[in-house]
Amino acid sequence: MTTASTTVRRASTLAATFLITFIAGATAAFADAPVGDDWPAAEGRGVLGNLVVFGGGTLALFAVVALFGLLTARNNYVPPPPSRELATTPGNTPAQH
Repeated sequence: MTTASTTVRRASTLAATFLITFIAGATAAFADAPVGDDWPAAEGRGVLGNLVVFGGGTLALFAVVALFGLLTARNNYVPPPPSRELATTPGNTPAQH
């Protein structure tokens, strides 16, 4: 098997996985109202509503993760430099590990 065919196979697998996941997510997102004759007709969502449903959650999650990363990365712990003193236990008894 050549490297080119392996690369094509991996890329097509990635594209197919993305497409299946996208269709499954879109199907679940559109199922936001009951269907049947006994239920009153619901108002349809507009383009802005669809953008909020499909992209808003993803963008909000991305923003939260990015902010968390930025806020935690700026205060990295820097340990003190090692000392030459020998650490002993109280009473010179062996440490229990």
